Amino acid sequence: MSISVRVKGKHLQVTDGLREYAEQHLQGLEKYFGHIHHATVVESIEGPNEHRVEVTLEGDDGLIIRGEERSENMYKSVDRVVDKLVHRVKKHKEKSTHLRNHQQSLRTQAEHNDSALFDGVLPADTHLDPDLRPRIMRTKEVTMKPMSIDDAVRMLELTDHEWFVYLDSDTSMTNVVYRRRDGNYGLVVPKI
Repeated sequence: MSISVRVKGKHLQVTDGLREYAEQHLQGLEKYFGHIHHATVVESIEGPNEHRVEVTLEGDDGLIIRGEERSENMYKSVDRVVDKLVHRVKKHKEKSTHLRNHQQSLRTQAEHNDSALFDGVLPADTHLDPDLRPRIMRTKEVTMKPMSIDDAVRMLELTDHEWFVYLDSDTSMTNVVYRRRDGNYGLVVPKI
């Protein structure tokens, strides 16, 4: 089964050469992980020498793997993001196999370690204009699928984000798992 690849440009016309290059390189991911069905590639130019490529891979059971790279030309950006995605796909495959073989749960570890709970303010990446009040610049829709904390951590590891919102399968509550500066994870649990 081949991966369905959609290549689009953001404020630029994607050439046939760029489209074919991205499609060909993303098809190679299938040999590492055959559960990827769809890839969306967004190519954009954000300055005189900044060519940006964002790739979102979609797979079985809502699996989302995302990567982004920038360089001085679009082909190099495609190469870099594909390398990053290969690394993430391999890591996901190894962790899935490891978790299946060794039933060590992060939830069990978190029960014994209170420091894994939310310990501060999540860092925000904002660009404030002193003359304007902050405003919502982007809205992101999140598909809320019930999952365990282990699955949520795996999903977080497959993205460039610092946090991941999910619906806890045990409590049916919306939770947030996030990366801590010390390399561990934190969990935000709503208290009603």
